[in-house]
Amino acid sequence: MRYELQKYRTRNDRHTCPKCGGRHCFTYYVDENGQPLDKSVGRCDHESGCGYHYPPNEYFKDHPDRNLSETRQYPNTVIRKDTHRNKSINTVPMEYVRSSRSDNSHLIQFLFSLQKDNEADLKRVLEDYRIGATRDGDTIYWQIDKDNRVRGGKIIAYNKEDGHRIKDKGVNWVHCLLKKQAVFNQDWTLSQCLFGEHLLSASANRDKVVAVVESEKTAVVCAIQYPDCVWLATGGKSQLAIDKMKVLAGRTVIFFPDVDGYREWMERIKVFSFCRSVTVSDFLERNATEEDRAAKVDIADLILRQWKEDAHRNSDSPLAVAEKTLREMVKRNPALQTLIDTLGLVPVVEDG
Repeated sequence: MRYELQKYRTRNDRHTCPKCGGRHCFTYYVDENGQPLDKSVGRCDHESGCGYHYPPNEYFKDHPDRNLSETRQYPNTVIRKDTHRNKSINTVPMEYVRSSRSDNSHLIQFLFSLQKDNEADLKRVLEDYRIGATRDGDTIYWQIDKDNRVRGGKIIAYNKEDGHRIKDKGVNWVHCLLKKQAVFNQDWTLSQCLFGEHLLSASANRDKVVAVVESEKTAVVCAIQYPDCVWLATGGKSQLAIDKMKVLAGRTVIFFPDVDGYREWMERIKVFSFCRSVTVSDFLERNATEEDRAAKVDIADLILRQWKEDAHRNSDSPLAVAEKTLREMVKRNPALQTLIDTLGLVPVVEDG
């Protein structure tokens, strides 16, 4: 008998992890009737913090008597991975994406504080990915596929001071909120795609290298820093399912795992022969410090570290202080800007 991970319909389809004790973060392996093999058999969503994954094949190795009884009870039953492939995909109306589009989330405001000299590029990226915000300042990452269908909206809370994820709040989804409001039926089912997948269809991106990372935040940060690639996010270390990745057929793809995911992704890409070429970057593997490994950093962490250093250095320089003073003077007396433009004046700071 074959088992597959339980499909996500409501928050009640996620259970308590037997290892870390986290609630609503553990996915059972279930049979075709939706019955779990065992409450210990499944995968924790906290891949980096917990990493618990106990698949059915390992369970049956540990319980050979159970394997025999299962085989006798269901001798001809097999659940194929493509069982649900022909079912219609539930989607979110595009108007929710449009109405949520905002730069007012805590994460995005933090990024603006580090990119004061690069606001135009930051705004372009936010528009490209259609980043949204909730009334509470959480960030909405819309999953829009290559056919411009909105598969879902992932809601994540970040600290406004440092841009770090507030893990205690967990992850929420737009469709879960709409179910609570009775806007969606309870049988509405999430069918995920790569974050940023819709960008693959843009004519300007068809010849670009595709770069794949784990988190949506990382994709956004990297798209600002390295715009020559199309940056996509899987949403998690283990989210490299073949069906989800086939959208990359014929493309040149580079995978950038978090510092703790290099070996796993090296194994997983071996089946992605449909890509024109596929490699896994070992940049973090070669350059991460012991502190970086303990913190389980990704490439965005290194970029943000550099942005913070640049912002601090620029804010403390005499020239930066002079420019800030000049902006304040122009704000009080706009006519001063005309004089500056006419005479071509620039701030000058004496050495020493």
